[in-house]
Parts: sequence; structure tokens; C-alpha cells
Amino acid sequence: MVTLDSLDLQKISPQNLGELLIEAKKAYYTGGKPIMDDHTYDTLEDILRQKSPYHRLFQKVGTPNFDTGFDKKKHSFLMTSQNKVSKFEDLVHYFELKKVSPDTTFLIQPKCDGLSLEIEYKNGQLVDAITRGDGEIGDVVTQNIVKMKNLVVSLPKDFTGSVRCEIVVTKKDFEKLNKVSLVKGRSPDETLVDIGKRDFAAYSNSRNAASGLSQRLDGKFAELCTLIAVDIFSRDVARYVSTYTTELEKITELKTLGFTPVDTFTCQTFTEIETIYQQFLTKDRLSYPFEIDGLVVKINDLSITHDLGFKNNRPKFQVAYKFPAQSNQTQIKKIDWQVGPLGTITPVAKVEPIELSGAVITFASLGNYDLVIQKNLNIGDIVQISRRGDVIPHVEEIITKITPGHTDIPAICPSCHTPLTKEDKFLRCPNSKNCLAQILGSLRLFCDTLGILGLSDKTIAKLYQADKIRLPGDFYKLTVEDISNLDNLGEKSAKNIIHQIQSKKNLTLKQVFDAAIIPNFSAARIQQLITAGFDTPEKLLNISQNNLESLPGFQKTLADKVWQGIQLRKNWLESILNNVETLRATSLPKNTKLKDLSFTITGDLSISRPKFIELIESYGGKFVNSVSGNTSFLIANSPANSDKYKTAQKLNIKIITENDFQKLL
Repeated sequence: MVTLDSLDLQKISPQNLGELLIEAKKAYYTGGKPIMDDHTYDTLEDILRQKSPYHRLFQKVGTPNFDTGFDKKKHSFLMTSQNKVSKFEDLVHYFELKKVSPDTTFLIQPKCDGLSLEIEYKNGQLVDAITRGDGEIGDVVTQNIVKMKNLVVSLPKDFTGSVRCEIVVTKKDFEKLNKVSLVKGRSPDETLVDIGKRDFAAYSNSRNAASGLSQRLDGKFAELCTLIAVDIFSRDVARYVSTYTTELEKITELKTLGFTPVDTFTCQTFTEIETIYQQFLTKDRLSYPFEIDGLVVKINDLSITHDLGFKNNRPKFQVAYKFPAQSNQTQIKKIDWQVGPLGTITPVAKVEPIELSGAVITFASLGNYDLVIQKNLNIGDIVQISRRGDVIPHVEEIITKITPGHTDIPAICPSCHTPLTKEDKFLRCPNSKNCLAQILGSLRLFCDTLGILGLSDKTIAKLYQADKIRLPGDFYKLTVEDISNLDNLGEKSAKNIIHQIQSKKNLTLKQVFDAAIIPNFSAARIQQLITAGFDTPEKLLNISQNNLESLPGFQKTLADKVWQGIQLRKNWLESILNNVETLRATSLPKNTKLKDLSFTITGDLSISRPKFIELIESYGGKFVNSVSGNTSFLIANSPANSDKYKTAQKLNIKIITENDFQKLL
């Protein structure tokens, strides 16, 4: 038992104290054998609260499924991604399509290559810091953010809202991380990846460092991260409207509040934007204090941005003007042909390691077999490699031809040796039922689709080889012993994996069919069928080609492909259906409260538009893209100058907010 006398309370760090209390709380709720008495726990918790008031322990509540990771939290506004262009003519075309006035003022800002973050404040006090996550829900990493540079903990008491920041690791601080690896005893032939396996931070580039350090449970090296403010949002709509009329005013407000905002320039013409772009591309980018991968171009006038709104959760009033992918030369050492979960065969080159955009590259995509032939690629050739989107390495062209001709194009599947077929530019293995690579890849996608964590490709392969899984439903039958008996996996890891699997046992009908990895059957198409009345497992499993052809957007070719996909995965679907505990057509109660009512949406919502549309449809309502005389309601959280809003006013269509909509339910 841990007692107050057994600890040196003067020397114990907040991180170690927090981890000790987490273990104590975990033992109390799940272990059956407490490691400290209540008095000791309460005293230590008070000490931790004084030393580290934002520690994740204080965000936790005790449950039987206690998790030692960060809490998840919904963002107060949608953390959107940006549309991207990489050419000047595409930039001009992007805004021409928006029909912006020739006298429009633009805001130009460097695009920080870091991790997006929302910092919440209530009555001027810091509440939480949430990573971008999937745009709607992220990790609460407040305990790490309070250690970072440029954080403002207190704002004026009349401010309740959020500040969007980018977490970056400056070039100088990234060098410090590398020096740490030397202090820890890095040998000359070790790579940063090798070093990263030890008990300290080491990352291949500063962007990965920003992401990794901000989400370390022990908070180590968080002080090497820097916060760059990029936007501000007030939950008081009246205050927001009266305070900000332009994007530039928001940047000024951030400065006034004590934040360090991103560098900002204003331009009146596209030519001026291009001048700034070329200055950064050829000069400023290299000397900039942290990594940037382009510029963000925004319309300055907030009334215009409000009218333009969003499409596919991306703002229409701004765009990322990306820098060209950085490239380097290397030699192809080997070419592998990888089998994807749906049978596509992709050529991948193993190359002599090179550094590219701050990362060490050892593999590069060759696209497809047709590109291998066109570019005449072979083992030994010296090639130019770029990182498209600064993410995926691709072989662009041959610099020096070493080996005559192109590499041999496989005729049989590398995994199951079935003769391959050609579909347009791609090779495919038709043996979907018995090809091990496709089976393992699909099982991997099943876990990814449902968000089941902890199961690596190697673990899935070991479970398959041990005859523990054959179909996705078999995951639900696994025991702790099944997993802990595998190589390199102990009881603790096994329990975590089983908990992850069982936590995904209550599935909607849409989730079941999406997780079955049915070829040509997207989540949107699945929802379309459910909304059309195929809202039970039996109806979807037994749907006919004629049923499919009768639906909007389903022509004969697609109907045939979807039907064949369902037949292919029937045993997969049945295995899932036989092992999940709860099954409904949607995650929301299905009824007809909104029957015969149609809804159009304009402006921002508290949840993503696809999810809101799903909500409408789950209650029997209909979503329509444009306002007409037949529209029942326009949903708008605030007055707008959009065409939809003006049309609704002209046609006397009732305009309601999200809260009004909830009352209809």
C-alpha cells in the first residue's frame, strides 16, 4: 500500500504524481485491490491540483472501463479543413467561381505545418484545449498546453468563446530535440526512428514532433511547443457581430488579448498575392522560424465569408495556396507489388534512404502498373522523388536510366498466386474470398472503420494464423487468453484490446454495412438505402438489382456492382450481425415526427452537415439543397445574406435555428 510516509512529496514531479493517482484510481475501480487508502488519495490529489491544475486526472470520472488516455470532447465549432490549390491560375479560378468583387481585399497568412487546436475560455478563464481530431471531436490536452509557449491563460471576463491555434515546434526547438537524442546516447548509425523507441521524444520532422509532444501522456517536452493563434470565435453572437467585421480585425483582437497571431498581409489583387507567394517560396520559407507548407488566402470581409459559407465542411471563402512538393534524388533498390484489401495491386519502390521535407524516406509509391510502363521504371534507376501534399512520397521521373526496360509486371497475385486481371490502369486479384492479403487487409479495415484501437497488422495476422479469426464477427469472440498468448503481447495489452472490441458492440445498421468493406458501397450509399426504406438487415441483405436501379443515382452498372458486393460480403455481414448486441437503422430513434417536412440549411451548424442531414432523415424528414415554395423550413442559426436566406424571406418560408429544430423532435 502507498502511504504519505512512503513518498518524498517534496521531490515527486506532477507527472509522476498524476500517473500514480491514475493507477490508484484504476485499481480502485477495476482491480479490486486498492493500492492506497482514501485519505492518502485525497491528500495527493490536493497536492497535484496545486502543482498541475490542468492535469487530465481532473477531467476523468471513475468508470469500470477506466481509460488512461486523454478524454475526448466535442468542439464548440467545426474544425474544418481547407480546399487547396498549387498553381496561380487555379487560385484565380477558385475565387472567380465565387464571383467575388474586383475590389475584394484578401488576407494572406503563412500556412503553419503543425497541429490544429481549439482553446476554450469561459468568462475569460481557460477551460480546455482540444486537438483537432476528426474536426468534430478531439483530445483534451489541456495539461500539456499550459506548458507551451505563447499560451494566454486569462482573458477579459466578458469573453466566452474559443481561439484556434496551430501547435508548432520551431526549427530551433526541433534542434534541441535532436540534441536530447545525442545526450541520451545515440550511436552514429542510429536513425531518429530507432531513437524514438526509447523513453524520450525524437521525431523525424517538426510537424510530427508538434503532434507527438502535444499528445504525450507524460507531458514531456511540451515546453518545446509553440502556439500560433490563427482565429477567434465568440459564443456571444451579438458580441461577435458587433466586434468583428473583417478577418483583419480578428487578428488585431488576438494581439490585443496577448496572443501571438500568425503573420498577416493584406492584398487587393491576385498579382500582389503571387508576389508574396514567390517571396516565401524562394526566400522567406527557408528563414522562417518554423515549417510552413504554403499560404492561406482568405477573403477579408466577414459578410462575404458568411454568404459563401461552407461546402463539404470546407470554407468556400479561403483556400490553401500550397508550395510545390519538395523533391530529392535517390536510387530504386527493390520494387514490391502490394495487394490491397479490395484486390488492387500497387507497385511500391524501396529506395536508398533520403531526407525529404524533414522526413527520412525509404519507400515511394509508383502509382500503378501503367505508370511503371510509361515511365520505364526499373530496379537500379536513379529517380526524382517528391512528397505530394508533403505526405505521400511518389517517384516523379527517371534522372539516370541504369537498368534497361521496365521492371516485370506480375501476372499472378503475389499473395495467392491467382492470375491477375487488368481494369483500366490497375491490376487486380479476383480471388477476394481466398487471397490472404485481401482477407487480412479487409479485417484491418473493419477495425479501422469502427475505430477499434490496439490491433496492429501483425497482431491481426497472428490471430488469423492461430485460427482465432476468419470473419470480422470473430473479433467479438476473442478472449484475453487468445491475445495474451501471442508473441510480444501480455495480459495488460490483451485486456485493452478486448475492451476496445467490446466497446464497439452496439452498432447501427449503417455501421455494420460500412465496416463489412463492401466494394463500391460507400457510407453515403448505405444511408441512402436505409432512408429509402431498406432499414433492416434482412431488407438490405436481400435487396435486388431492380430495387437498386429504382433508386436515384443508381444506374444499372452501379446497381450490379453494389449487389455483387453485398453477395460477396454476405458471410462477413452475417458474422457481424450475429455478434453485435444492439442494432438499429440509425443511431437515433426512427420515427415519423418529421414526415412530409422538408428542410434546407444555410450557414454554420454545431455538428457536421452530413450528420445533421442524417438526423433529419432519421425522423422521417427530407433534406433539400435549395429553397423553393415546397420547402417547409430553412435552418439558419443567425441572419444571413445568402441566396437561400433571401429566397426563404421572399417566399415566407419559416426560418428556424438548431434549437428550434430540436423542439420539433
